[in-house]
Amino acid sequence: MTNTIPGKHGRATDEDFFRHLLSRQKRLIVDRASRFDPKGLPSAEQLAETVAFAPQDGSIWLCGQRMMLLQGSAFGAIRRELIEALGFDRARGLLTRIGWQAGARDAAQVSEQWPEGDHASLYSAGPRLHMLEGMVNVEVVRFEIDSSVGHFYSEFLWHNSLEADEHIASYGLGNEPACWMEIGYASGYASSLLGRLVVFREQECRATGQHACRIVGKPAEEWDDLDAELAHLDASDFLSRSTYACGHATAVAELQEPADDKPMVGISAAFVAATQLLERVAPTQATVLLTGESGVGKELFARTLHQSSSRRQTPLVALNCATLPENLVEAELFGVERGAFTGAERSRPGRFERANGGTLFLDEIGTLSLGAQSKILRALQEGEIERVGGTTPIRVDVRVVAATNVDLRCEVEAGRFREDLFYRLNVFPIHLPPLRERREDIPLLMSYFLRKFSARHGRRLAGFSTRLVNALLTYRFPGNIRELQNLIERGVIAASDGEVMDVIHLSEGGSSPISTPVGLTAEGRLSAPPEMSGRRAGDEPVQERTAEAPRATAGEEPELASLMAFVSGREQALGTSLDEVERRLVHLALERSGGNITAAAQMLGMSRAQVSYRLKGK
Repeated sequence: MTNTIPGKHGRATDEDFFRHLLSRQKRLIVDRASRFDPKGLPSAEQLAETVAFAPQDGSIWLCGQRMMLLQGSAFGAIRRELIEALGFDRARGLLTRIGWQAGARDAAQVSEQWPEGDHASLYSAGPRLHMLEGMVNVEVVRFEIDSSVGHFYSEFLWHNSLEADEHIASYGLGNEPACWMEIGYASGYASSLLGRLVVFREQECRATGQHACRIVGKPAEEWDDLDAELAHLDASDFLSRSTYACGHATAVAELQEPADDKPMVGISAAFVAATQLLERVAPTQATVLLTGESGVGKELFARTLHQSSSRRQTPLVALNCATLPENLVEAELFGVERGAFTGAERSRPGRFERANGGTLFLDEIGTLSLGAQSKILRALQEGEIERVGGTTPIRVDVRVVAATNVDLRCEVEAGRFREDLFYRLNVFPIHLPPLRERREDIPLLMSYFLRKFSARHGRRLAGFSTRLVNALLTYRFPGNIRELQNLIERGVIAASDGEVMDVIHLSEGGSSPISTPVGLTAEGRLSAPPEMSGRRAGDEPVQERTAEAPRATAGEEPELASLMAFVSGREQALGTSLDEVERRLVHLALERSGGNITAAAQMLGMSRAQVSYRLKGK
């Protein structure tokens, strides 16, 4: 079915196409507003706080999405290459679609990160993010939105447009607007957030000699002619190439979930590669070797592999080889005949027999003795075993999935692991990446563990603070997913119902293992990392903010003025008591939060109970 939008040529738009693009996004219900409220939720300051830098990993994060810094001239070179290779019209369409996807993804992240956000501010976050990303400086001319009558109108002035600058540098002034990707971004953000097709047009552009770019956005049906915009979106091509529509629910492999309801969560490239290998080998009978650090989820992968195989209706038997004493390994693997040794009062099957027809998962296989390794090799080669104390071979049909957190090749070279067994196990190796190599998955895993442990412990938390998300995105995670799981469970228990989980809730004995990352202050400057500012891990980065914020009220707040002088180095002594500084900070946070103790606690990096205790004592 098609829906015709009035235009010169009566172009029919593909309704299914736009429903496909918009169906996953939040339906925004808003009241009339004539301007952006600078103090709404999310505010410009809160958006700036979502920026985190992790130079040790070569990554930058904005609203939980990995970003990159690119020279404007390099962007201009890429743009020029596209124009010369494709022509102006096709390059414009491609850049418009790229911009649409960027805007749509930002809208999805903002809606998810601030589900209770102020509606007008959720929309205004788009232009603010566009500015944070270095594309343009946005000035609001007119903003009207009223869901009761379906009214929407936005008009902006774009100053200092990067795309216009690079276009002028390459082609000079012309007769056509040139902010193609930025127009796509604005349309994609508004359409995705509002759940209806909104089209922005550039009425004036610096590339045509104007002093600024003026853009107007309205619902698609209110424009007279949409032929050009719809041609640039190119619905059929967009659907075939776009990855946007999948969003966070990207299906990377058609794998069955394990029966114990522990789904595999991830969208990162490293995780996708591992799951695709798993999908390929699961239907076969091949032996699989899972490698990776401790805590990366090797047992979960093994369970998913079994559940996705033709053996899913048969037993999955697991054995952690590192937990067994040397004298019990053989009995556990192959079983015992009655009277085989003192205490063997009855015969019992081993793990190979119990897994007959199914899958045997041998974790930490690198810890087995050479003797046990040789017997496993025989079982794999001959398909038969002998119980300890037995003389009759027992046929077994077992698919072995082995796992190790050590390099078995090095173990072979050191003489601690049999080379022939290594090659027998290494038929189809799958390396599972550590969490630091799949950081895009951290917000998804955090949300999954929050739901899981909130249900288990009967808690209702309000979510995560931006500071905590950034801290975990830049943390090294030596314990991988197991460590993240434990941190979130600890936070669920430590935080109060209705409270936002913050860094302080993850503390161990008063100190947090998580450091606050380098980010942006409200003034747009880089905050000092903990090791440079002398703060404890997990503390709020106060150095940058106290250097500016108290300046206007230094006469009224002598405690904060003294603190500012001491931090800046102008005074060698603090000049006031820590109690007085703490009292002023608590009351200042309460003033900024409108008396909301929970919000004030977030500002100060404290729990609600800690702030309440200090208020009672003051």
